[in-house]
Amino acid sequence: MTWRDRLQSGSFRGVEFHTQSASGQGGRNVVVHEFPMQEQHYSEDMGKTAGSERLTVFLVGDDYDAARDQLIEALDKPGAGKLVHPYTGTQMIQVQSYDWTISSRQGGYCQFSISYVLAGKRPAPAAASTAADLTAAATAAEALNAQTFAESFSLDSQPEFVTESATNMLEDAFTALNSINGAIEAELNQITDIANDINALTDEVTDLIAQPLNLINNVGAVVTSVIGAFNEISNAFSAYNNLQAAFGITRPVSRTAANGTATDTRARMADNQEAIGSAFTAVVVIAFVARIADSDASEFDSLQQAREIRDALLEQLDEQLEADDLSSEQYDAINALATALQRHITALEPGLLSAQDITLKTSLPALVVAHMQYGDASRVDELTDRNGIENPNFVPAGTELEVLL
Repeated sequence: MTWRDRLQSGSFRGVEFHTQSASGQGGRNVVVHEFPMQEQHYSEDMGKTAGSERLTVFLVGDDYDAARDQLIEALDKPGAGKLVHPYTGTQMIQVQSYDWTISSRQGGYCQFSISYVLAGKRPAPAAASTAADLTAAATAAEALNAQTFAESFSLDSQPEFVTESATNMLEDAFTALNSINGAIEAELNQITDIANDINALTDEVTDLIAQPLNLINNVGAVVTSVIGAFNEISNAFSAYNNLQAAFGITRPVSRTAANGTATDTRARMADNQEAIGSAFTAVVVIAFVARIADSDASEFDSLQQAREIRDALLEQLDEQLEADDLSSEQYDAINALATALQRHITALEPGLLSAQDITLKTSLPALVVAHMQYGDASRVDELTDRNGIENPNFVPAGTELEVLL
């Protein structure tokens, strides 16, 4: 396979064009320090320059004028855009300037000269402070959630069947914890401490149920350990979803007896069930948010994944904010947690790559695809792992691939 076989059809923001020539320049930022009355100097390397590139492209045909307007519209859009460079692969670029030429000598033909720089990555120095803010908000929400549960859950002066009802729900929750722990075992094979903690919850449920504050704090510690045991945030997010499903109330306790009469004991059973459900699901959200506060941009698979996780957590927090019996203190704590989460993910976004879908037009080795897409053949392992490519030496035409740009 020669360089001609690796050429691609050029396009910007999806508007295709023909390429006449391409050029660019680069270098390093070098500061020269000179001193009066001295014959010596020294140079200081300040890093690589942003560089700049130029493309001379043309549009031709009966509908060249419509294509010209589309390309102008694409070039005028703010922010970075996707350029499929026929020689150097797919890039995210920032257009600096362009000019176009139409000549009466060449009907149905328009030429563009486009100057641009690679989009690069914006530094995110605020991430450290937003992480601290998110940790503080999670800590405050955790403390208030524990306090609220301790005040809402009660077995005082209640008959035995009220205690049995709450015990059964707790045992179901601890069984769910054990099932999640099985996934950790499959991934890490390092679960002895967590398994022991979960077993301790089950063994001590009779004592813990009489100490609501101690109960919720122990559950919070175990949930934090479970979520923190996964090395990859995508797997931790799967555990988060499984725990939310496991801790949700699927069979609400009726507030009336079989004869339809409302009783204080039935009301207490229902209140205890709701207290366990809301407190445990809040524990899961808070634990996962705290995990995000301890993570940097490198732990997220892509910009889309970070936003997906953020939106799922914000949706759960919004549901908590809609609770009818929410106090103003609880509302402020949940709202502060949601705001801190939003700000932290926003601070991380400049360091995250965006996932893009491409379809191969010809069969190519994965090494060539990596070079075409990234301008860096050493990223071939990333490409094959992300897309589950079984034979890196031959990726068939028509294969849909996800690449990070």
